[in-house]
Amino acid sequence: MLLKTVQINNLRCFERLDLTLGKKNTIISGGNGTGKTTALEAISLVCQGKSFVSNRSGDIVRRGSSGASVIAAGETGISDPLNIHVRKKGVKTEISLNGNPIKKASELARSAPVIVITSHAATLLTEGPDKRRALLDKTMFHVEPNYIEEWKKYRRALRQRNQLIRGRNLRKVHRAWNEQLILIGEEIDRKREDIVLRLNAELKSKTISKFFGGLFFRYSPGWNREKGYRLCLSQSWEKDEQLGYTTVGPHRADLALCDKNGPVVRNLSGGQSKFLVCFVLCSLAKYIFKETAKKPLVLVDDIAAELDDVFITSVLNMLLKQEGQVVLTSIRSAELVGFSKNVDAVLQLNQTQYKDHD
Repeated sequence: MLLKTVQINNLRCFERLDLTLGKKNTIISGGNGTGKTTALEAISLVCQGKSFVSNRSGDIVRRGSSGASVIAAGETGISDPLNIHVRKKGVKTEISLNGNPIKKASELARSAPVIVITSHAATLLTEGPDKRRALLDKTMFHVEPNYIEEWKKYRRALRQRNQLIRGRNLRKVHRAWNEQLILIGEEIDRKREDIVLRLNAELKSKTISKFFGGLFFRYSPGWNREKGYRLCLSQSWEKDEQLGYTTVGPHRADLALCDKNGPVVRNLSGGQSKFLVCFVLCSLAKYIFKETAKKPLVLVDDIAAELDDVFITSVLNMLLKQEGQVVLTSIRSAELVGFSKNVDAVLQLNQTQYKDHD
C-alpha cells in the first residue's frame, strides 16, 4: 500500500488539512501545538479505523462539528487505485474502501499494516505486560489473518471459565472450557514464541551489541511449561476460585528484556528504552514484510525526543531500511534531514493552518 494524499476534516485542531506524502519517507514538522501528532493520528485513523491516541469521538472531533473524517488516496501493492474514507460521528465509525462499506475496522487494518512509534514508546518496556502481549498479537494478526478469530475463541472460553469459577459451579462443568483453553492457548503460545525467536535473532545485530552488549527477550507463556498447560489449569482451580479469575494461560504471558545478568529495564535511561523499542518495532515491521510481502506503514511521533544524535542517526537508518512508507514528526526538520538525503517530503505545519479550537 502506498498513500499519496490524506485529507483531514474537523479532526481535533484542524478544520481542514491536506497532506501530500512522499513516496517513501516524509517528515511532518512544526512547533509545539501545530498539530503534528494529530496529522499522524489521522493517517493511523484512515489506515486502521481507529486512533492511536483516543478512539472516543468526543476526544477527536473538532469542537462544534458533528463529526470528523479522513480521506486517503493512493495505490495498492499492485498499483491499483486505493481510496479510503473513515468518518467518526457520535459513537459510530463509518469506513469505506474503494467505495465499498467496511463493517469492521479489522478488515481495513488487515490490508494496511501500520506500526506506530509514539513519543511514549519507552513505556512499552516499563509498563504492564498487556501492551507487550498486544504487540505480539497485533503482529501475528498481520501475518495470519485468522489469528484474531483464534484469540476471540480463547477469550470467549476464558470468560466462560471465569463465570463458572465465580458461580462456584462443580469442577466437572468447566472441563469443556478447559479443553478449548488448552487447544487454542497452546497454539497462540507457539505463534507468539516464534515472533520472540525472530526478535531475539534481530537483537544479535551489531547495532544492539555496540550499545548494549548481548540482549534478548525472555518469554514467559503464562504457565509452567515443565508441568504443561493442562496440569497447571487443573492445579490452579482452588486458587482461581478464591480470586475469581483464571490465573494461568496466554492472557498472563509476558516478555522481559534481559542480558546475561537478568532483566535490564530498570537500568535503562528513557532514551535507551525508546531506542530499543524503535528497534523492536522496526524488526517487527521487517518480519511482517518477510512473511506476507505487505509493506507496513511506519508512523513515528516526535522522533528526537529523549534521543541523542547517535541514537537519532541509528533510528533513522533503521527507518530508511523499511520496505514501506515512513512518516515521522519533528519540531526541527532540518536536523533530521541533515542525517540523511533520503527524505522525499517535508511538510511544514504552523498555527495559521487552522482556526482556534475554541
